[in-house]
Amino acid sequence: MTPLLRVKKLSVNFSVEGGTLHAVKKVSFSIKRGETLALVGESGAGKSVTALSILQLLPYPTASHPSGSIKLEGQELLGASASVLSKVRGNRISMIFQEPMTSLNPLHTIEKQVSEVLILHRKMSREAARNHTLELLHLAGLYEAEARLKAFPHELSGGQRQRVMIAMALANEPDMLIADEPATALDVTIQAQILKLLKDLQSRFDMAMLYITHDLAVVRKVSDQVCIMKDGEIVESGPKSKIFTSPSHPYTRHLLASEPRDVATSNPGTTPIIQSDNLRVWFPIKAGILRRTVDYVKAVDGVTVKVNAGQTVGVVGESGSGKTTLALALLRLISSKGTIYFKDHLIQGLRYRKLRPLRREIQIIFQDPFGSLSPRMSIGQIIEEGLKVHRIGSTPEQREALILRAMKEVGLDPASKDRYPHEFSGGQRQRVAIARAIVLKPKLIVLDEPTSALDASVQAQFLELLHDLQREHGLAYLFISHDLKVIRSMANYIVVMQNGKVIEQGLPNEIFEKPRQDYTKALMAAAFELESVGKNSVRT
Repeated sequence: MTPLLRVKKLSVNFSVEGGTLHAVKKVSFSIKRGETLALVGESGAGKSVTALSILQLLPYPTASHPSGSIKLEGQELLGASASVLSKVRGNRISMIFQEPMTSLNPLHTIEKQVSEVLILHRKMSREAARNHTLELLHLAGLYEAEARLKAFPHELSGGQRQRVMIAMALANEPDMLIADEPATALDVTIQAQILKLLKDLQSRFDMAMLYITHDLAVVRKVSDQVCIMKDGEIVESGPKSKIFTSPSHPYTRHLLASEPRDVATSNPGTTPIIQSDNLRVWFPIKAGILRRTVDYVKAVDGVTVKVNAGQTVGVVGESGSGKTTLALALLRLISSKGTIYFKDHLIQGLRYRKLRPLRREIQIIFQDPFGSLSPRMSIGQIIEEGLKVHRIGSTPEQREALILRAMKEVGLDPASKDRYPHEFSGGQRQRVAIARAIVLKPKLIVLDEPTSALDASVQAQFLELLHDLQREHGLAYLFISHDLKVIRSMANYIVVMQNGKVIEQGLPNEIFEKPRQDYTKALMAAAFELESVGKNSVRT
């Protein structure tokens, strides 16, 4: 079968201060109708730059193509005129991005954004566009689609926004779909639904699909052909079965070996570090002219949880289940009711002045390290900030010694202390966040989705680092994640949350092998079905 798309010896350069960045180097691949090619690699490998080159969406003239060809059924796209490209973009080739919140216009309703594609490209009337928009949203699996037409993006969940993006991408029944990490940030159950939806729609429309990801479990699930990228080059390519059963390149073998493995502490302590009893966080729903409270959103509803010294308690559940709200309540960062003990101190109700000394012993690491690190401060200043607040180290020299020691412990070059967050990779920034926490010698660290934005190999290194620090310093972790493979590798006790309540908790082998609740069973099936189905398909 003749390929629908053929990319041949494509190169991409960027003009940067001081020279030229060679982002993509002579990349070649082809995709047939109905086929899925997975472009796999870590951040900075050149995956998204390659995909954006197909639709000529790079920031030209900063970006340039010193060599290469991109042909859609024989039609050259590289360097094509604006009129040619406008007929291809959204018509013959559509694209879905990783974060729909930044791709959807926050000022326009869902109906306007989807119907706009139909009005502009297919010249439909507004009434016809509205009817077809409704059909597309139903096709994309958006629950109560008609009621969502007048909604704005911020009123939808991450999974719902991604379904809207899929509806927009399919509006003109394209020949090819480019999906750039469309399920990475989603909960496991939603991720499984989105992947199944994409495959069903691909079969229905006989589309080719270029799927960009760093998640090998997803690659096993969706792909027919696989290209492994590293430093702008394709280092290995071939059918999925060959890549997963007999990889030839060392980098491919490295990626396959980077799945999270069991590093949980086998014998945690029995002394409680933090515990809550009947903890509640209710947000009032107000209505009427007088704004009276008519009901409550019960974000955390009667939760009892305990974390012992040296223990990792994993908190799992879908978005909106109350995981992060629970953590913020335990840290006394939001108002709550119930009792909270930190060691022997009842901290519920403590005023700021009495609570402040305890803050040194309780630290938090967030999901997005770039958002949690000040861009105006150097790495050294970021790590030093807590030392100054808690008056640790009487001289700058003493504080610098503590900063350098913390940087060495987390694997950062002490010579980089005067650099700024934007000069580091995602994994390095997360190490800075750990250094900022451990320099205060805490007893408890709360980790809120700390690995979700990391590549597979960086994620594995990060988990190993957390384990080493826990073993060395006796740290307790409250580890929040929707990635059950990560939780399985780290936690020695697991709490499952749904709708603000703890519906099940216990040891990992109990939760993973013999879950009692239907919701827990559904989570496990969604998380590990990606793995098992893919592996079965390779064996067959």
